[in-house]
Amino acid sequence: MRDVQSLIHDLSSPEPSVRDKAAIQLMDIGDQIAVKPILQAISAPENVNHRGTLVYALSGFNCEPFLETLVDLALTGNFEVSTGAFSIIEESIVSVEAASRVRAQLGKYDAGTHVADHHQWALAALSDLVRREA
Repeated sequence: MRDVQSLIHDLSSPEPSVRDKAAIQLMDIGDQIAVKPILQAISAPENVNHRGTLVYALSGFNCEPFLETLVDLALTGNFEVSTGAFSIIEESIVSVEAASRVRAQLGKYDAGTHVADHHQWALAALSDLVRREA
């Protein structure tokens, strides 16, 4: 297996298959240093249609510090990104404070602006989740 820094470098490859392979290998290694570079790859405009595996790779890490970003992905991403981000959020809410942060981020969204069914579902499911954790 390649070293973490080489794999992080591969996250900026123009080839989705190279990025995806690097992200999965980083997930397998589990070095928390990889989370921010994976998030940067997810947010790169050129990757907007190739983020599902990158989001999935985050599931191997502690993503509690990045809950706000994950809420944004759940409410704006395609189906794969949205459901993947929701799953990570669900696993990452381990405290009342984390639930409060998710609730605050949800407050920035107007329910009427989410036209895709999976965005409506994510908004409702996240609202229910933080309600239970309160």
